[in-house]
Amino acid sequence: MKRLKYRVAKAHQASFAYAMISAEGDEVSVGREDPEMPGWFWCRDSKGVEMWVPSSYIDIEGSRGIFNQNYNSMELNAKVGDVVQFLGEALGWVECLNHEWRYGWIPKDKLTKIQENASQIPDPQS
Repeated sequence: MKRLKYRVAKAHQASFAYAMISAEGDEVSVGREDPEMPGWFWCRDSKGVEMWVPSSYIDIEGSRGIFNQNYNSMELNAKVGDVVQFLGEALGWVECLNHEWRYGWIPKDKLTKIQENASQIPDPQS
């Protein structure tokens, strides 16, 4: 199966040097919603890790949230021209792998979709 690919159009530097890694069913305390990115909530897990979590990954009841799927908040550092494979998308961010098989999220507005027939584009698997 071929995965959708994106080229990095604008460099991205991760905002955090750590990640929240949660499994479906894990509980978090839900704080404020990001006014600049609606649908993203500041959450705290049982280990004390605090991170932004997209509302599509948690079922929120008041100040409590339960993950409805696995989640890893790691952001991916990327430079202009890097090619990444698409794994998923949530509220303006793309979950991806780079050519070194590093995982993370990049804002979608920093990416350009690569057309399927663009044969000159290197495959991140090679």
